[in-house]
Amino acid sequence: MNIFEHANRGGDWKCPVCHKNKDSRVALIPIVGTRDGNIVEGEQIHLNCINLFYNMEQKILYQIIDDED
Repeated sequence: MNIFEHANRGGDWKCPVCHKNKDSRVALIPIVGTRDGNIVEGEQIHLNCINLFYNMEQKILYQIIDDED
């Protein structure tokens, strides 16, 4: 996961969590199923939109995204 000070707001990008395109710090998150050797596609997500949980028993890191807007 790479962190950038500013979002790349080109095109019609919107954060998949908050659905806004504000200029703030973002994390570039790898997209499952897009890896080709050492290259993987990523989606930028506002850093302050990331709210992770860790299930110690199952060793799973996850986030619940409420998309009822």
